[in-house]
Amino acid sequence: MNSGDWWWETQDKLPPGATIVPLIGGSDETQLTDFSGDQKAWPIYLTIQNIHSSIRNKYSYLAQVVLAFLPVPPKFRGISRSNDRIQRDMNQQVLCEVAKIVLDPLRRFPEEGDINTGALWPCSDGKMRRCWPILASWLADHMEHANLMGVKYNSCPKCQVP
Repeated sequence: MNSGDWWWETQDKLPPGATIVPLIGGSDETQLTDFSGDQKAWPIYLTIQNIHSSIRNKYSYLAQVVLAFLPVPPKFRGISRSNDRIQRDMNQQVLCEVAKIVLDPLRRFPEEGDINTGALWPCSDGKMRRCWPILASWLADHMEHANLMGVKYNSCPKCQVP
């Protein structure tokens, strides 16, 4: 990302002296236990692209934070296809609403924070910088993306969905 054209194109849209803070979101539904009720957790992680990957990806440096936990949908009971469909739709609506709540501050930033002035944040060198946080990418496996986007698991990520 920081070696590609995206960074420069985005930087050119901002005032001189601006600092882009590309955020990397990620999620991974995790099996906690099989012994007591098949417990799962679904954390949303957030990190900053400006941090070098050798630091960002090392767990002990704590460069990633857990932003929230998504609700884990209940298992289908298999009573009927129509009940499963209703449950699937309800699960998707809940996921969308929770994601909106969690990511809303990033969506609202250009409206509430002034797009011309950015946000004043402290930098590691002790100076204050004008920063623009941008959700630049989302890391997840194919099943996770399909869950979050509400598409079929067996569809191709490159082809148009009929």
